[in-house]
Amino acid sequence: MIVGDAGDVLALELWDGAGAGPVAAALGFALPAAGCSAGDDVCRAMRFEPNVWLVEGSGVDARALAAAVAGHGAVTAIGGGLVRVTLCGAAWRALLMHDGVFDAEDVGFAPGRTAATVIAHVAVRLHVVREDRCDALVPTSLADGLLARWRQVAAGV
Repeated sequence: MIVGDAGDVLALELWDGAGAGPVAAALGFALPAAGCSAGDDVCRAMRFEPNVWLVEGSGVDARALAAAVAGHGAVTAIGGGLVRVTLCGAAWRALLMHDGVFDAEDVGFAPGRTAATVIAHVAVRLHVVREDRCDALVPTSLADGLLARWRQVAAGV
């Protein structure tokens, strides 16, 4: 388990479909469907909600993205309020099954998939990066308690 700053995560909200084309042009790829991600480590968009995507990566131009959204939505920096927890290895799925309501062992929850769920009373956004890696975005204010619980579970306590 690797814990770190979430980085420059942007919440992209579109209020209507008219902004999707200009946003895709700014990102260099189409916005993903619900429960999916698109892009790569340089620029990635993840969809967790009907009209909201999280956009991250060193290749994200926040100004261009905001201009593309124009009057069709909003772009808000939210990375400062999040902690990124990188879960690696074969046991990450079993770890997520403790204290939660989401079936992380579902074979459909594969690389490129996303989910928003609650684990140990904490809202968590999950992104399967590879079969052996899942990133969790956790609110900073609640991260210590959840991380302590995950460490207990990983230790078999």
